[in-house]
Amino acid sequence: MKGEPIEPRRVIVVIGDGHDTASKKGLNEVLELAQRNLVTIYGVSTMSFGFSAEGDKNLRRLAEETGGRVEYPLENVYKDVTGYLEKPSDEGNFALTVGTGAYASQLAQGMFRAIANVAGEVTTQYIVRYNPAAPGDSSKVFRNIRVEVPGLQNVRIRARKGYYPNAVK
Repeated sequence: MKGEPIEPRRVIVVIGDGHDTASKKGLNEVLELAQRNLVTIYGVSTMSFGFSAEGDKNLRRLAEETGGRVEYPLENVYKDVTGYLEKPSDEGNFALTVGTGAYASQLAQGMFRAIANVAGEVTTQYIVRYNPAAPGDSSKVFRNIRVEVPGLQNVRIRARKGYYPNAVK
């Protein structure tokens, strides 16, 4: 009895703010290529605490439509700092001053945790395969899917938005 063919997982981790500065392909083209080739995209945002960028929505879209997600490692840099408003300084009321070891350590720990979270998720996922009959040449038609787990409360399901039949190899 022949089993399922072994196919490698295709995962891309994008580290950045999502702002496109030099691509030769547009966002929609990249999404289509990823979806056709069953690539899951994860993002690790480099946006600092309290800032936002227009590119963040691109990073989120790449991840969410391919079944991935975005980590924000610099979002809670100050979560373990208490009493920083009680220590006024000339540079402002920050306990973790830029250029010091404490600030660099918090950034490095945040990035390490983000990558570890992505790696943990990638290695603990289930793969569900569905291979429908494709009438005629329907390889250009994107098919939307929805994944549900009835009866389970507070479950976050991350799945690709859909697929193209007869993926490009």
